[in-house]
Amino acid sequence: MIEFAPPSFVEHRCDECGKTVARIWRVYKEHRYCGTCYARVFKRRICPKCGNFARLPKDDPAAVCRSCQVAKPCARCGKGKYEVGKITPYGPVCNVCAPYFGEAEPCEVCGTLSKRLARVLRLGHDKRLCPKCARADYRTCEACRRHRLLEPAPDGHMLCKACREKGDIACPVCGQAMPAGRGNQCEPCYWRGLLDKRVAVDCATFAVPQMADYFRGFGKWLAEEVGENKAAITVNRYLPFFLDIEQRWKTIPDYTALLGHFGAQRLRRVLLPVRWMQASDLVVTDAVAREEDSNRRRISATLDKVGHGSQAWAILNGYHKVLMSELEDEKTTLRSIRLALTPAAALLLKGKEMERTPPDQLVLDAYLENTPGQRAAVSGFVRYLRNVHGSDIALPKVNEIKVKSNRKKALEAEMLLLMREPGEGEAFIRRWVSVALAYFHGLPKKVGLRVIGGDIIASPDDGLIVRLDGRQYWIPRVAPDV
Repeated sequence: MIEFAPPSFVEHRCDECGKTVARIWRVYKEHRYCGTCYARVFKRRICPKCGNFARLPKDDPAAVCRSCQVAKPCARCGKGKYEVGKITPYGPVCNVCAPYFGEAEPCEVCGTLSKRLARVLRLGHDKRLCPKCARADYRTCEACRRHRLLEPAPDGHMLCKACREKGDIACPVCGQAMPAGRGNQCEPCYWRGLLDKRVAVDCATFAVPQMADYFRGFGKWLAEEVGENKAAITVNRYLPFFLDIEQRWKTIPDYTALLGHFGAQRLRRVLLPVRWMQASDLVVTDAVAREEDSNRRRISATLDKVGHGSQAWAILNGYHKVLMSELEDEKTTLRSIRLALTPAAALLLKGKEMERTPPDQLVLDAYLENTPGQRAAVSGFVRYLRNVHGSDIALPKVNEIKVKSNRKKALEAEMLLLMREPGEGEAFIRRWVSVALAYFHGLPKKVGLRVIGGDIIASPDDGLIVRLDGRQYWIPRVAPDV
């Protein structure tokens, strides 16, 4: 509870005579009057509206008494019965609306501008504070989870006043027990009511009643799927998707139409509505069509990497047309086209970096030096450059020694990583055996997965003997307890 301290003495300036006085006797139409000016300007006469006597400004024949001034609904919220908080040029306003017609002043603690400054005695000073600073000593109640001023309960828990004094009460809505600090409804009832309100507001935006029914059904399904809490928080984010459907089709179309308009990427962003459509038998998803759409989108993104209108783009676009003709003849797939265009675009970008377009042998060697794993994928594009653009380019021979050296380095790095890892158990031992067999004996890493616990024997020289396909292989231990 916020307590207001009596204000310290402040001098005020009369707007009528200009003198500084201790008290302003009357404020009329935002014009301040001291006691002397009030007696001189405001004379006793009959109010033209109610017929009662009142002190009214002598120069304003249409002026009415204060009772008639406030006998109006609040100028901001329209409330009929209220305590007058302020008389504004627009009419009287209630206490709740009065701060909106004041001037923002800086908080004397944090400096934040606010129209709701107050003095809080319990904080030990009389500074004027903004709402945040006025509640600086508030914490979250351990029972009702409300942010309030807390007190220690007999059991040691920090509770708000309502929870400490009343404990659990029956929820007025559902009758279930709830902390008294929750007020007029328990937490599940709050989220349920909030979800219903938001769904109702969202449904009012639809012009087609059937689409409103669809969205209402989706809101109910969403509450069952993710819970009423999360459903109330997230339901609004799916409204634009349903409105887009209404604007285009007036009802929910089949999956092919949805995929064609939104694309697989956007449909993934609205996965829950699509799952609801599928669960409600409104659409039947097509995984093949979705994958093809994703591949087409990624192919388009790859073509855009090199920049439209450039020589590199013309080369890549020509290669793309060749691949698409093979697709029409059913000699390839969209996924293969995507995988072929990716290294082709990277090679062209490398050529632009080295100022060699079309790419030549020097560019290809530099590219494969950094990405040797793309050798097979880029081979088709190299053949296209040689046959169509007449480039003097060919895939270099594989350097077996370098390949083995790179593999050895990779295995060594993986072994060092395992040695630093405090691993244990059968899964860790299998990983160590797989890498060690590949490093020390040149075996494929996957053979280690076939080794079972009985095939690993501790050797007297602080190593391990692995039995595999009738042969024995020695490897070091990764740790003394392996």
